[in-house]
Amino acid sequence: MIQRDEGHAPRGRSIRGADAVATRGAERVGRAAGGVGLCRLAMTRGGAGEGDGGAGRRRGAALRAVLASVMVMGGCGSRGGDGDAGESGSAGSTGSTGSTGSTGSTSGSTTSPVDLPEPHAWELSLALDEGQGAVFSVWGDGPGNIVAVGGQPMAGMVLRYEGGAWAPDEVPPETPRLSWVHGVGGHLHAVGYYGAAIRHDGEAWVSETSGVSVPLWGVWGARSDELWAVGGAGKSEPPVVLRGDGAGGWSPVDVSAISGDANALYKVWGRAQDDVYAVGARGLILHYDGASWSAEASGTLATLIGVSGAADGSGDVVVAGGRSSGLVLRRRQGVWESLPLPEEPGLDGAWVDADGVATVVGRDGFIGAFVAGTSAWVPEVSGVMDELHAVFGVPGGPVFAVGGRFEVAPYTGVIVRRVP
Repeated sequence: MIQRDEGHAPRGRSIRGADAVATRGAERVGRAAGGVGLCRLAMTRGGAGEGDGGAGRRRGAALRAVLASVMVMGGCGSRGGDGDAGESGSAGSTGSTGSTGSTGSTSGSTTSPVDLPEPHAWELSLALDEGQGAVFSVWGDGPGNIVAVGGQPMAGMVLRYEGGAWAPDEVPPETPRLSWVHGVGGHLHAVGYYGAAIRHDGEAWVSETSGVSVPLWGVWGARSDELWAVGGAGKSEPPVVLRGDGAGGWSPVDVSAISGDANALYKVWGRAQDDVYAVGARGLILHYDGASWSAEASGTLATLIGVSGAADGSGDVVVAGGRSSGLVLRRRQGVWESLPLPEEPGLDGAWVDADGVATVVGRDGFIGAFVAGTSAWVPEVSGVMDELHAVFGVPGGPVFAVGGRFEVAPYTGVIVRRVP
């Protein structure tokens, strides 16, 4: 069984201490904080994390250090001075001097104050060395059914979370690295490198024939008999879209006429079988309406990696992307709106909770909570510098973010868990 030794990093892994976490977090909060919104948050969160022993004290110390930095970097004064010091702008306006804006807002227009979410603390759940590899995706439909996938390029890995620990699942021989996992209709489906597709039928994982040899980066389905997988080699060929019957059969869907010069699709997600989104290279966003796929104007040429929305189908659809710098797109009333984050590294994954708050993850351990219906956001302290590729909240269970070091060997993995 794979399990973290509380407070210790496995040999060969470098997990950041509280000081380094606080420094990186302070930089992010300092960029996001421009006024009283986060200042008030900092003043009310001084005791965060004190209630659960040594680990809680360590997390609390890191979080307090980050929030304390807001008092300096955000120009916070005493409560009595709020009225004079910064009421013209709530946290994070990047508009013109004196304009009103919310956290992370790129607009200079006047907006109403936004109720910012309190930042969550995160703790290390699992660290994997080069023997296991990176973790790319996590999914679950309840506390008793949580899986994560990843591995080395030529050795795929499935992990199950049971009893507070992660344990490996046996996968078919010669399964390469797995990129994504999704469950529907009582079955689990995972896809990965070299066109790999495997299915858990309730008893064991079995291999399927996808009919392609390029990497498959994402899989999703609203029904067990209608699945979508997307991928591409990132070269001159058009993106790959496959339609699955849930029983091992996959057939290609030609999207070359609507994909422009994009060469890959990286993730697929939907609200229903007739409302599906796929995102990929050069700002490509495709939508499936139950009959056919069509392209939507994203307004960017940035690489788009992750897509998600509320499980009940309400609210906005959120996309995370960018490579040299971060980008969040939000679809409102059929139009994609952009929130560039030029000071943050590229973003990879998104998950939207029942309140519409989008948790977005990315490079350098980035985690940010984006308020529903606005451009306001607050940074959260992941405690790692690894690239976080995906985030998912299990209904009635924990929220996990997963990733590692997967662009250059040695490949290592990490899973962090949001502190309840």
